[in-house]
Amino acid sequence: RVLTRLRLLVARPPATGDGGLIGGEAEGRAVTGEAKDCGDCGPCHGRRLRGAASASPCRSNASMAQARSLFVPCPSDVIGFPTSGKRKAAGQWCAVDVPLESWNLKQCPVSCSEARIDVKSLSYNLYWWNLFDLRGGAGRSAGRLIAQAAGAEGFDFMGFQECDDRRRVLQDARDEGLQGDYEAIDGGRALAIIYLRSRWELLAQGGEDVGEDAPSQYYGRRRAHWVRARHWQTGKTVFFMNHHGPLPVSSNGGCTGSATAINILRVIASHAHTRDTVILVGDFNADAESSRIRELDRRLTRVFSGREMGGVDHIYSNCGHVGVGRNLGKGVGEFGSDHDALALTLAI
Repeated sequence: RVLTRLRLLVARPPATGDGGLIGGEAEGRAVTGEAKDCGDCGPCHGRRLRGAASASPCRSNASMAQARSLFVPCPSDVIGFPTSGKRKAAGQWCAVDVPLESWNLKQCPVSCSEARIDVKSLSYNLYWWNLFDLRGGAGRSAGRLIAQAAGAEGFDFMGFQECDDRRRVLQDARDEGLQGDYEAIDGGRALAIIYLRSRWELLAQGGEDVGEDAPSQYYGRRRAHWVRARHWQTGKTVFFMNHHGPLPVSSNGGCTGSATAINILRVIASHAHTRDTVILVGDFNADAESSRIRELDRRLTRVFSGREMGGVDHIYSNCGHVGVGRNLGKGVGEFGSDHDALALTLAI
């Protein structure tokens, strides 16, 4: 009966939708069906159905069809968030348990695929009110930067802040020569993630408010938006998160300081799986000396940082030692963003 149930679950079609999020403080949903009875899960965090061919969907020689028909993912292998009993921002909506002192996400997962792939990511604050609303896009300045930096291989994941129209950004980049089949996902609070769906299968997505501006410069609450995706050819998985941090820049205390960083880490640990490559990008509105970035530096590897605004744009990963960052500038042409666009290539 268990075998029959697994077969039914594997045959279940993936959930559909336009990729948008629907309000609320915390959201997360699986995009593809996951089995409740995993049985004996191997190092690829899935099991092959009895009597199936020996080809593993975690290896590069397995086809997309094989991966879908043979692989039953395990739902229970999230990283987890071990807490110390201490609290940050106690009594406020953003209150969060502090993790154990020794806990961190600086270990790159061991892959069960023999193939090595380069994962290319982008982080870009688009300065929407000025570059798009005031200047009409300045001759597709941002789109040209994206297309030129993507090159022939394209970006796997792109995270945008101050993005009021994700589809326009993608179309501008396409008009400037960006190649590939991309999907743009609205993260709420002017966040967007665009991923290369011809290369990656979307497994889950979600978002949660993790911080809030201080009264002295208040625009609202601040969000962390994420997707989890599996590489079609190798079965490798990536957890990609995009964030735009609270103001004022580098402010501390309440829901603007290290509580924001810990909430980000909590969301990652609650949704990323132990075999995931974790990538965190964004305009954090915090420089390297702030309590937010110091807390994140303790728990993740900061691979690269921008220069503008005192260096508030950052890229983190649990595989930081195999990452190479690059500053792409603000745009192409006379006008661009007021932030650096940052690129990361991870060899995993």
